[in-house]
Amino acid sequence: MSNREKYTSEEAILEAAGQEFMEKGFYGARTTSIAERAGVTHAMLHYYYRSKEQLFERIVSDKMSVIADSVMMILVDENLPLKERLEKGIAKHFDFLVSNPLLPCFLVNEVDRIHPIMVDLIKERFAVMVNVMQKEIDIDVRHLVLDILSQNVMPFLLLPIVEKIGFFDGGRDEMLERIKEENVTIILKRLGL
Repeated sequence: MSNREKYTSEEAILEAAGQEFMEKGFYGARTTSIAERAGVTHAMLHYYYRSKEQLFERIVSDKMSVIADSVMMILVDENLPLKERLEKGIAKHFDFLVSNPLLPCFLVNEVDRIHPIMVDLIKERFAVMVNVMQKEIDIDVRHLVLDILSQNVMPFLLLPIVEKIGFFDGGRDEMLERIKEENVTIILKRLGL
């Protein structure tokens, strides 16, 4: 098997595993279903990932790393004015959730299964963000982060319900874009920016 085929198989496994874990959680996900979704054999899946736990940790790690490396890095970029950092950071976080709408429910349901190393990574990045931003704003940065998470995550936690009742009326993307813009405005107003 060529390196390209291996890369493609592993990518397919990761994509399929991401979908399976997000939809069914750790306990509901089955490696046979992941292999089937990825179009690989069960043996091939186990060649790349020896256990369901290892695959789960990789999926969670990848998702958390994207947030830590993109959103948090914007918020601590002292080369940008605070208002611009917040606008970009809040919007990027919301866009990440648009691309991963099942992630909030997944994290709420699977919080006990998230590997301590990943928790430590987030804590470390969070501490850097707090240290940088606390010098620039009057409110506790931890409260600001909770405000951002509340504003951005809640629409995705409620998404299954509001879609079932027809809340979006076929305009889901437009509604989510408007919510994102409003969230940025609400947070900036709270800070007097």
